[in-house]
Amino acid sequence: MSLLNNIKIIDLTRFVAGPHCTLVLSDLGAEVIKIEKPGKGDDLRIIGPKLLETSLWAAVLNRGKKSVSLNLKTKIGREIFLKLVQEADVLVENFRPGVMEKLKLGWKTIKKANNKLVMARISGYGQNNSTIARQAFDATIQAETGFMQISGEEKKPTMIGTVLLDYTTGLNTAIGVLAALNKRNVTGKGELIETSLVSSALSLSMGAVPDFFLNKKNFGKHGNSDRFSSPSNTYKTKDGFVHIMAGSDDRFANLAIAMKKKSLINNALYKTPQARLKNQSKIDKIVETWTKKNSIKYLGKILSNNSVPWGEVKTFSQFLKTNTAKNYLIDAKIKKSKIKVPECAIKISSKKNVIKKAIPLIGQNNNEVLKKLGYSQSELIAYKKKNIL
Repeated sequence: MSLLNNIKIIDLTRFVAGPHCTLVLSDLGAEVIKIEKPGKGDDLRIIGPKLLETSLWAAVLNRGKKSVSLNLKTKIGREIFLKLVQEADVLVENFRPGVMEKLKLGWKTIKKANNKLVMARISGYGQNNSTIARQAFDATIQAETGFMQISGEEKKPTMIGTVLLDYTTGLNTAIGVLAALNKRNVTGKGELIETSLVSSALSLSMGAVPDFFLNKKNFGKHGNSDRFSSPSNTYKTKDGFVHIMAGSDDRFANLAIAMKKKSLINNALYKTPQARLKNQSKIDKIVETWTKKNSIKYLGKILSNNSVPWGEVKTFSQFLKTNTAKNYLIDAKIKKSKIKVPECAIKISSKKNVIKKAIPLIGQNNNEVLKKLGYSQSELIAYKKKNIL
């Protein structure tokens, strides 16, 4: 039996944060019914490279879900939606604040339809901030929360290379859903939970919040070097780059031994973590003088032998060819074509957990899902003609 066996989720999300949340829950065994716009589907379907007219972004995030097309701007569409809600355990939505209320599908309505349901709401800035109800994307929140000013090395603001805040918010939401389901198991009542990209950004800021209020320190750029320990940086080699993390006393001593520079261990400039951080540029220069003379293969062997954490700087395509990456990839299907996608990041020991591989077309599961609610084939055909489905 899967971990979330018999849990039914209504997925009313678009783009990345919400779909990533429901993908995780789907991979843990929940049945996810994705509600999409008739004809157009989730906005994610038009983004990025495609195979057989299917976006690979949408393929990754919609894998294993059931697709029902439904026009929520129509009275019948909302009636069908509320019938789905009545039989569901969880509803996840990531519209702008106020949109669900305009659709007459706010929490009060949802709770009245099913008081056992867990409703998760994802937004950019939070549901209660009436001054900021505009659309938000990962990059715009990176800009507003300071993340573009802590990334990269140039003076120009630099975006993180992926939609980190979206994915973090998706995971935070999944955790909230699971916690609310646990509470429901005790009380028998549903719960409303809320997450936002802004709160996710703050949760990733380490000690920067108290440091600002206590010491007025700004959380600025630091390149590839660690903010709080040294030597911890990216260094040139004969044939590329390696990243070395040797900020603690024991790791620094091991690095000094690997470099055949034991005298550095008791040198007053580098003897303590605070001293090494103060003299960061000097110790980085010493380390890079050594790494530049050697190959990555040699450095990797001697660093590993001396228990110094290191990593070769690879391109993404180089990483995907490694055995490590292959251990976390699975085959999925767009129609009859196979594609490689990341598997669920949470490993489950039970062999009974089913890996969901199919990517649904828009409205592919209309008949399967809606006939269970009591709708006849003739009704579904009529609703299709009226653009309700």
